[in-house]
Amino acid sequence: MKSNILALFFSAFLFINATAQNDPDSLLTQDEIAFRDSIVNVNLTNVQIQLLQETFNLANTDFSEKNYNKSVQGFTKVIELDSVYVQAFYNRGLAYKELKKFELAIQDLEMSFTLDSTLVDAVFQKAKCQRFNNQSDEAIITLSFLLSIDGSYAQAAYEQGVLYYLDKNYDLAIESYSLAITIDPFYAYAYNDRGSCFRAKEQFELAINDYNSALKYDKSGFIYNNLGSAYKRFKKIDEAIEAYTKAIDIDPDNAMAFNNRGSVYYESKNYDAALKDFIKALEINSTYPLALCNRAAVYQIQENYTAALSDLNKAVELQPNNAITLVNRGITREMLRDVDGACDDWEKAGQLGQAKGTELYNNNCL
Repeated sequence: MKSNILALFFSAFLFINATAQNDPDSLLTQDEIAFRDSIVNVNLTNVQIQLLQETFNLANTDFSEKNYNKSVQGFTKVIELDSVYVQAFYNRGLAYKELKKFELAIQDLEMSFTLDSTLVDAVFQKAKCQRFNNQSDEAIITLSFLLSIDGSYAQAAYEQGVLYYLDKNYDLAIESYSLAITIDPFYAYAYNDRGSCFRAKEQFELAINDYNSALKYDKSGFIYNNLGSAYKRFKKIDEAIEAYTKAIDIDPDNAMAFNNRGSVYYESKNYDAALKDFIKALEINSTYPLALCNRAAVYQIQENYTAALSDLNKAVELQPNNAITLVNRGITREMLRDVDGACDDWEKAGQLGQAKGTELYNNNCL
């Protein structure tokens, strides 16, 4: 009987110890339990941080590889894990911008700036989205706000200038470009675009000065091309040819520079040189309407009306409502004794508002 009692006691003792081994807390003090729990919480946070970072990095990789839809999905996952992850909102906004989902982009960019008011790039990108979304007035207001909080943001002033220039408000564009230059005296594009404003206002000396200033900091072919156009309008033929030639030297595939230099040769009655340049422009870009029309003009002078008509037919296909091209094709058709075709072209040119078309139609077709 005694041994049975001892056996029962021993069994109970084993049972109690087994239970204690299955519950580690029973062997820990309260301070030890609290310390252990804090370590678990830190580990959980680190896991979450690692997941956030890996997801964010993958989304960035997708963005850099132009997989914008996939990058949006990645940044969205990051935001679901951390609703105040500023950079995820900003980067998703940029991805939406690339996808031309401008309203969604603006929402994300605004949120990123709300979360971090030092992220002024978000305001700038918002203005870019507004511009691309045909909200020019709103974009100008956004850029003005940006300049009010960061007066050193030269690109904001430049972008305002672009918006004013596109609206043909050249005086305000000049003010904005001048501000950009004041902030950054080495801003080549601001000098170039301000020069284009002066050229549009027929202030050619100021335009030439600005293009030359731009070329001090950026010897791009398109700036030389613009300089050539200013010289051409200013009737400085040799200087225009020199500038266009430099543009071509820098960029041998610059069809516009070949066409423009050809037009200077044409106006100088150097038709052989003009024809070579127009041919070269069309070798680079066979669907260049202006070069087609210009080459046709040389062919007309050379009395090669069949070749001229071929070029003008292509030009009309590319730009069916170009009234001047229609007038010229009508003249070429008349020279080839296609009176009905000539009258059709002149009539349509007149309907498009070209007075010369109406004059030719009235004098030759009624």
